[in-house]
Amino acid sequence: MNKKITSFHKKTIDERINILNELNLFDNNFNITTTKNTFNHLIENYITTYEVGMGIAPNFLIDNKIYHIPMATEEPSVIAGASNAAKIIGLNGGFKTNSIIREMIGQIIFKNVSNQKEFKEYLENNYTQFKEIGLKAHPEIHKLGGGIINFKTEIKEENFVCLYVFVNTLDAMGANTINTILEAIASRVESNYGAEVLMSILSNLAVNSIVETSVKIDPKTLKNSDVIARDIALASKYASIDPFRATTHNKGVMNGITALMLATGNDTRAIEAGAHAYASISGSYKPLATWYEQDGFLIGTIKIPLALGTVGGSMGILPKVKLTHKILNIKDAKELMKIAAALGLAQNFAALYALTTDGINKGHMRLQARNVALEAGANKDNIDDCINYMIKNNSITVNTAKAYLNSIKG
Repeated sequence: MNKKITSFHKKTIDERINILNELNLFDNNFNITTTKNTFNHLIENYITTYEVGMGIAPNFLIDNKIYHIPMATEEPSVIAGASNAAKIIGLNGGFKTNSIIREMIGQIIFKNVSNQKEFKEYLENNYTQFKEIGLKAHPEIHKLGGGIINFKTEIKEENFVCLYVFVNTLDAMGANTINTILEAIASRVESNYGAEVLMSILSNLAVNSIVETSVKIDPKTLKNSDVIARDIALASKYASIDPFRATTHNKGVMNGITALMLATGNDTRAIEAGAHAYASISGSYKPLATWYEQDGFLIGTIKIPLALGTVGGSMGILPKVKLTHKILNIKDAKELMKIAAALGLAQNFAALYALTTDGINKGHMRLQARNVALEAGANKDNIDDCINYMIKNNSITVNTAKAYLNSIKG
């Protein structure tokens, strides 16, 4: 089990790195800038890199194991909020993973199907053959214990028929694996049945790659303990009836998850798309994380699709991705799913806790003031005084910061 870290936010950058090194959660060989040549091969028309800061949200107690979570984000207060939530939830027993499943879904979509019922029967009668085709198309994934799990066929409107293929991609997100298998099956159906294939593609609505995590919080460990549990539960309930609020509610969840996905080299767009589609799967947009009172406690749960990976793609190329894996100290993709869900729930709790107590601006204000002071030209000797001046005058602007810096010159 990893050890807890104390007062991490008060340390210097070098001290933070030294702490992680002492815990064997850092490797200076990976803390390097990726070469221009690597990026030039990784993306098209490469010209330069765009930097995003990566920090650590420490001391996440998840299933009785402590994790220190790397997060890559440009938004102030995200890491601070997650860290504070982790501290509170840790005092209450931490995060518990209630359930986790992991398999990806591919679609072969057929167009212009004149007799949909007959074609559906043909597909269903040939599942065994399709599985053998998938095995030959990608034998390596099957040798490693993954591969095709199941099939499903559905008749759609406008003369479409869709063959769903469920695949265990092991620790990879698996887009290339699935697409290779799908294209091989599609080609056989085209030649044997004469069907027209519109496309063969992975789906990012990963309803078979779901993790559910919960927390149980004693309101006595929170500010405004006499009303806070009720207010957070009410805020959650309101998100369930108003899509305008639910969208911002879920954005808070994704503040954490997306920062972790970016840090670990995962496809942030796929994760975001899958999460928001899942939030809408009932026909109306709903919160991914929910809170309610039970037996005097505040209960929080999150249920979210996470079609992520720990191998494949750029993960074996980018040194900073290798560094995040070192910091996380994880064994496989399921473990990363658990961490991501807990982080999303923590981030949501941090937002609701702030909104129902001090308001969201109080936490943001000082961090935003720091950014403004830096933009105005403050340095390490005068930045704190510059921040205090702006907050005292209730004017966090570049002009106010410059006015203060000019006033102390000479």
